[in-house]
Amino acid sequence: MSEPDLKQDNDDGIRQMISMSEVLKRIPLSRSTIERKQKEGTFPKSYPIAPMRVGFFIDDIIAWQKQLTDQAA
Repeated sequence: MSEPDLKQDNDDGIRQMISMSEVLKRIPLSRSTIERKQKEGTFPKSYPIAPMRVGFFIDDIIAWQKQLTDQAA
């Protein structure tokens, strides 16, 4: 599977979403830790896109990563 385009939105303004499995490939946390951090409000929100399937806006994930590096600096 190819790497999703990191462009935050398409020409039509639609924000790109990625699946939980794609998030888990990018972020070295377990699914349960991500779910816990979401409940705490310290990880981007997921959105239901189908039964038993959620998606994350990739720009939210990128912003979260940038926030981590900014806090570490």
